[in-house]
Amino acid sequence: MGIFGTSSPFDQDVERATSENNTSEEWGLILEICDRAGANANNARDCLRAVLRRLGHADPHVQMHAATLLDACVSNCGRLFHLEVASRDFEAEFRRLVARAQPTVAQKLRAMLRKWAEGEFRSDPQLDLIPSLHAKLCTEAGERPTTAPVAAADAQAASAAEKREQEELARAIALSLRETAAAAGAGGAAGAGGAGGALYPRVDADAPAPAPPARKVRALYDFEAAEDNELTFLAGEIVHVTDSSDPNWWKGYNERGEGLFPANFVTYDLTEPRTESESRSGGAEKRVQFAAEAEPAPRIDEALMDEALALLHEADPAGEAGEAGAEGEAARLEARVHAMGPLVDAALERADRRHARLTQLSADLVDALNLYHELMRDPKPLYAPHAFAPAALPVGALPHGALPHGALPVGALPPGALPPGALPPGALPPGAMPLGALPPQMSHQSQPPRC
Repeated sequence: MGIFGTSSPFDQDVERATSENNTSEEWGLILEICDRAGANANNARDCLRAVLRRLGHADPHVQMHAATLLDACVSNCGRLFHLEVASRDFEAEFRRLVARAQPTVAQKLRAMLRKWAEGEFRSDPQLDLIPSLHAKLCTEAGERPTTAPVAAADAQAASAAEKREQEELARAIALSLRETAAAAGAGGAAGAGGAGGALYPRVDADAPAPAPPARKVRALYDFEAAEDNELTFLAGEIVHVTDSSDPNWWKGYNERGEGLFPANFVTYDLTEPRTESESRSGGAEKRVQFAAEAEPAPRIDEALMDEALALLHEADPAGEAGEAGAEGEAARLEARVHAMGPLVDAALERADRRHARLTQLSADLVDALNLYHELMRDPKPLYAPHAFAPAALPVGALPHGALPHGALPVGALPPGALPPGALPPGALPPGAMPLGALPPQMSHQSQPPRC
């Protein structure tokens, strides 16, 4: 069911008001739902979604209760709910419900649609979709409404078309009279004026006093009608405005028909915009012919930027033709400000480079301060590491305590020598003689000679 198939905050209350167990209408709950639905556009959309979901229920009893609730919402919720009903989504869903409903339910839905088309939705151009839907359903069913209000509505539509034709005829006649008066001169103008008064009395008598002449506007953008009551046009086309009372949507006509269109899509400036090639050629010609009057070289002007921003903030997109001068001034200031773009970019680049240098200097300064504080907390020694090194020795001299090769330190024993007192008991030191022994020389001298 499109957007009407999703859940809604109104589901619980709508189900209670349209329950198959209800023997009569719950008007207290229905009016409470209407009050909530008319509060804002979101509530209106959610309520309509919940009601249409119940209209698609399989039980005809539930469908009848849902139709009664929908009719009550249309009668009591106001314009916000009417705008939701007069939409393409509702039209498609309503057609589907009428086609699938049982004859009793379908007859009630058609009666409700006829009542809406003849009542709340008849006089508002933004709600034309409901009368159009009613006419389409009647045409598809091969029937034509015969009630007095519907006949009156058809007569009113025919009268409006006839009135529009008469107004166009009156404008054509007035234009013809002005051209004739201009060609005939002052005397001929007086005669033509008298003749015109005598020649066209029936038109003035039959046609009602024409409304103020339609104002011409030029389309700024393409607009394609999304509803039957909207007007399609392309950028650059001329549209005749017949009703500009609403600030957002105006009513007018062109060769495609008549309808509503956004007010901010058109302008009162009827001059055709020049093409890009024409703009280039025109600019070149101006530079050649008026080189002496060329604008000064662009420079960064903050006061000019502020003035342009102020004009843009105060500009009215739906302004009248009297504001064309203000629009021209705003366009001129905007062009001058755009010309400052390269200068602003260059200034920003210089500022970025300067900022980078200052950032590097700041980092170096922080490192130097940290080193200073570290030195103040833990000072380094002021003397050189080699200040107390030993003096150098002469060539061939030995350091203190060093011995020549083969010399023994004081108190050291040669290899194989025993320290004093190290002999076993009864042993003699090397070279010692036993007690009472004589040296060998003395023993030979004491022997007596032999005979």
